[in-house]
Amino acid sequence: MNVTIDPSWSIGGKPHGGYLLSMLAEAALDGEHPHPMAISAHYVASPNEDAAEVDVERLRTGRRVASSRVRLTQDGEVKVEALVSSGRWTEGATPLWRSPLAPPELPPLEECFRAPSVGPTGTRVGQLDHVDLRPDPATVMWAVGQPAGHAEVRAWMRRDDGADASLLDLIVFADSMPPVTFDLGLMGWVPTLELTVLLRGLPAPGWIRVVQRATLLQDGWLDEDCELWDSEGRLVAQARQLAGYRVPEGWTPPAG
Repeated sequence: MNVTIDPSWSIGGKPHGGYLLSMLAEAALDGEHPHPMAISAHYVASPNEDAAEVDVERLRTGRRVASSRVRLTQDGEVKVEALVSSGRWTEGATPLWRSPLAPPELPPLEECFRAPSVGPTGTRVGQLDHVDLRPDPATVMWAVGQPAGHAEVRAWMRRDDGADASLLDLIVFADSMPPVTFDLGLMGWVPTLELTVLLRGLPAPGWIRVVQRATLLQDGWLDEDCELWDSEGRLVAQARQLAGYRVPEGWTPPAG
């Protein structure tokens, strides 16, 4: 399948990983398996903002789940490779069991201002022209030179056009938060090596609450765990990625 990578989604000239992941997930869906359930991708190299090929190899078609391998290539070179499981989620499904985990506590929307698509580093963050991201001010003090040192960011999120989020939108949202490294005073590029998104159910209408945090930064690599909760307080997506970071000379950790 021929596709064109939309430059409006790029960050400093590099296409947004969640946008690419959503594109690959959509290519694997069919009428019997219309909903993404899990997708895991390795970002081999960043594609250009240009024409590309998306190839889908169906590995197995089951009654409840279809499994596919999806590749994004340019000029014969693999740029992103993903495994996608698709099926059908039931609207309004209730949990059989759930942990005490709860949605993140956030200030009222009117106290959370929309994140601009041009951030404090001067880099254009393309997905923020498509995603209305309203961070908790307490978790983005790095934007005024006062990182908290907690490696956690919380926010409200919805589509830029105000429409209710689809499952494909949740895949984009799962990679749309500011890097948690910013909260440690590390403001550089954070390239994703691998990203996995688990969709947990159809989201209710309204804003999505998002929290993203890290567990370990070590040897130039960090993890980022992301939870997405809908307006009814239901966990609707989880994501984890392995990404790189660089420590500039003279950096000292903020007191947190």
